Amino acid sequence: MKRDKTQRRRLFEPLIFRSILLSSLAIPAILSLCPNRAQAVFVRPPKDERQIRTISSDSPVIRDTLFIAPKIVVEAPRLGPAEELFNRSGFVAMIDLGKRRERVEDLSAVLSKMVGVHVKQYGGLGSFATMSIRGSSPNQVQVYLDGIPLNNAYTGTINLADLPTGGVERAEIFRGFAPPHLGSSAIGGAVNLVTLDTSKWTEGKHLSWLEVRESYGSFGTSRHQLSLWSKLWKLKCQFHGSYTTSNGDFVFVDDQGTPENLADDESAVRINNEFDSWNLFGRVRAEIPRAGIFTFSHSASLREQGVPGLGSFQSEVAHSERNQHVAYLNFDPKPILPSRLQISATGFYSNTRDKFYDPNGQIALGRQDTNNKITSYGVTGRARYFPPLFPASIETFFEKRKEGYHPESVFPTPTSGPDRLRSSHSLSLAGELYLMNQTLVLSAAERFEGHTNEFYDEPRFPWLPPSPQGKITRNARTPHLGFRWQPMSFVTFKGNWGKYYRLPTFLELFGNLGSVTGSSTLEPEWGLNRDIGLIIASDKIGFLRRLFFEAVYLDNEVDNLILFFPNSQHTSKPVNIGSAVIKGWEISCSSFITDRFGLSGNYTRLDTEDTSSIPFYKGNQLASRPENEFALFFDWIHAKWKVTYELHYIGANFLDRANLQEVPAREIHNVVVRIDMPVDGLSITAEGRNITDNRVSDVSGFPLPGRTLYTTLSYKY
Repeated sequence: MKRDKTQRRRLFEPLIFRSILLSSLAIPAILSLCPNRAQAVFVRPPKDERQIRTISSDSPVIRDTLFIAPKIVVEAPRLGPAEELFNRSGFVAMIDLGKRRERVEDLSAVLSKMVGVHVKQYGGLGSFATMSIRGSSPNQVQVYLDGIPLNNAYTGTINLADLPTGGVERAEIFRGFAPPHLGSSAIGGAVNLVTLDTSKWTEGKHLSWLEVRESYGSFGTSRHQLSLWSKLWKLKCQFHGSYTTSNGDFVFVDDQGTPENLADDESAVRINNEFDSWNLFGRVRAEIPRAGIFTFSHSASLREQGVPGLGSFQSEVAHSERNQHVAYLNFDPKPILPSRLQISATGFYSNTRDKFYDPNGQIALGRQDTNNKITSYGVTGRARYFPPLFPASIETFFEKRKEGYHPESVFPTPTSGPDRLRSSHSLSLAGELYLMNQTLVLSAAERFEGHTNEFYDEPRFPWLPPSPQGKITRNARTPHLGFRWQPMSFVTFKGNWGKYYRLPTFLELFGNLGSVTGSSTLEPEWGLNRDIGLIIASDKIGFLRRLFFEAVYLDNEVDNLILFFPNSQHTSKPVNIGSAVIKGWEISCSSFITDRFGLSGNYTRLDTEDTSSIPFYKGNQLASRPENEFALFFDWIHAKWKVTYELHYIGANFLDRANLQEVPAREIHNVVVRIDMPVDGLSITAEGRNITDNRVSDVSGFPLPGRTLYTTLSYKY
């Protein structure tokens, strides 16, 4: 009986959704084409008022007088990024990264303290790190740079240490959904890194803004940064360059591979953990009269680092290298139809080289010397229309993308290929209906996606084309419904329902030349996401300033999870067999007490359950998903200095699906002090991380550093 009820719900939910979506899109369009029923009749007034007074007395008396009022122009400031995000029905957070440049940290350290986000780290600064949103797996989260997709089709997982941070002003975190203007569906959510900051271009100055920073700290760490904004003729230019290096030779507790035996534990030094990272970002922005704004951006990053492996069995020579270039051209034309139609288009190209060298086979099975190439290019178009006679908006987004993966290997014999190719297209249709004087907003969206994956073998002879070995086509439709109700100026309710999916990666579909056997019959992973929440925001309540409070309840189901199972002594094969249920709460708040003290924090509670049919896993807690996680921040602000205290608590969680390896709960305490020097624009920042020297691991065998100290000297012009 319960199963029949569930089937009926899954049958009728899409039908109900599509009816609402068609109505929200069709009604505004139809009404905008209909003539107005109450049309105004304009009468030309007499040239002279005396003409009215000399009208004959036999003429009919005119009792109504027509006054011609002057033109009324209503102006309002354009909504900023924070307001745009807040007005969505989905739950979104924004981090101002421009205000954190004085700190020596990567994106993994910043995102790990956000509500609903859990970061799993394999080491300290610059080490491999992955991200989960609302209990999702890392490859169920999509990451973008100014709307340009960064996830690769081979593994689908983003290493947070590889993300281009140069020039990034803010990070937008969409929890449990992906908005229409981001091209792909995402079960966990999406992160968009935004680089543009128009506030730092000043009229009449060639050099509008300049920032220089020098940082030094523990484990031989140093960072050098230069950022500038300038205007050359009619061009607005932005540049950011940075170089970061670290030895990463921190002390950790080596358990000798026997975590249950504490007698043989001893202190050891992390070796082969150094890294060097270069990051460049440039932008040229030009406004052409009567046409629009053209913006060309290019992000380049290079990272070289050692790969130490497990703490109890460290590698001395294994290392990796990643070189990535992302270029994109954006066009924002002048608004059409008196600003009611907004259009933008973008073309992008990405090229990545991944190298890995492990001659002794200490990291993976067998010796490795690989040089893999990943490419991605495509175009996007976005349009948003506001009908003149109906309180609504209609938004469309289109993306056409092609991705390629070309592997090269030296061991055991030199090989090149086979190539993997993916061609994809995405079309999003979304509508918002504004009711009750815009206090109630109903939203509906549906994304149509199609993918074609191809697998090629290298030709036997150079003059022959590659040999096709497989072609897999998938199509999907992902609906979304939401509402935002603001019954009072400071109270807002939000709710969402949506279906999302994750496409199998090249590794899962086609395997590799080593330990993974592909499976072309894999189906996409599917997720059903539901949430509802309350937001309270006010500029002043009692002695509190800029109060913000948000409480969200989430209820998600994930099905068709892809798991790897051994099919021989040395290989494994992916299978659609997993499923999970994730429920929980997200609570976040922030406020200022007067203008001197700021207090903020967030708490995430996740109740996860593995509901797959595997007896050994069924009913277990999902791995690396702590039940409780919270962060607390306190700011003491003075005219010439600022002190910040941070507490990050991560509850106990299991490192494996069998729930056999458990990592205990831990607390990380950070303190940051910034002092403005007598010289205008000069400041010094000192930060201490993990000041209690808590030595733990996020992943079994991969230790995290203990107490870490950094100092940064900054100058702004």
